[in-house]
Amino acid sequence: MTDKNNDEVKVFDDEKSILLDHNYDGIKELNHPLPSWWLTIFYLSMFFAAGYYIYYTFLGGPTLTEEYTAEMAKINSAKDKWMQEQGGFKRDKYNAFIVTAKAKKIGKKTYKRKCRACHAADGGGGVGPNLTDKYWINGNGSLQDIYKIIHDGVEDRGMQAWGGVLSEEKLFAVLKYVMDFQGTTPENPKEPQGKLIE
Repeated sequence: MTDKNNDEVKVFDDEKSILLDHNYDGIKELNHPLPSWWLTIFYLSMFFAAGYYIYYTFLGGPTLTEEYTAEMAKINSAKDKWMQEQGGFKRDKYNAFIVTAKAKKIGKKTYKRKCRACHAADGGGGVGPNLTDKYWINGNGSLQDIYKIIHDGVEDRGMQAWGGVLSEEKLFAVLKYVMDFQGTTPENPKEPQGKLIE
């Protein structure tokens, strides 16, 4: 727009329609309009901001603390529901504990003292059911179901509730010990009982 050989400002034909009429020390400006898409986004943002401000300032919209409290209530409710479905079983804690040498030692000792009398040393069953097959009288053979049975017991079948007797570590350890019976061949297995769970 400026001629290098002199200070005279030259305006091209296609710029005349956007040339502003003011002049600052020989400097003239072109009024390039903003793109329509940009203006649309800008005006929509302003409209949204005005509505947002009015709602949260004058119309009783929840504060950040109230929103946080409501979201945490939802999370805690979902967590409580999940824990109830799991029978209080904490899978992450279980997975971290059972790989330790302590867990293997405790599992064997606890099973020998508390479970062997009903389920046999090799899990083949006696008074209690066979723990080596895929048939289950109670639950579906999943970790959380077996944990619930060990923890809460099954009163009408003579299974004691060990939740108030054994520590969480001992419950986890004996659960792992019981799970390890699956697929083994006991010396004198009891006949299948309950439902086959593949």
